[in-house]
Amino acid sequence: MNVTVHERDNQHLSREARAMGIVVWDVIQNGELVGIFPSRDAADAYRKELETSKQQG
Repeated sequence: MNVTVHERDNQHLSREARAMGIVVWDVIQNGELVGIFPSRDAADAYRKELETSKQQG
């Protein structure tokens, strides 16, 4: 399973979000978006959750 976390680029943010300086983090699993988070820590926690559940299952 391939799970990655990366910052959403400005092309995928609304004009309002860009104006406010909002940063959004995406979690991608096997090429599909599975989560959107307001902080890197929250996105990393979800990534770890996915990896742990896969190992147990």
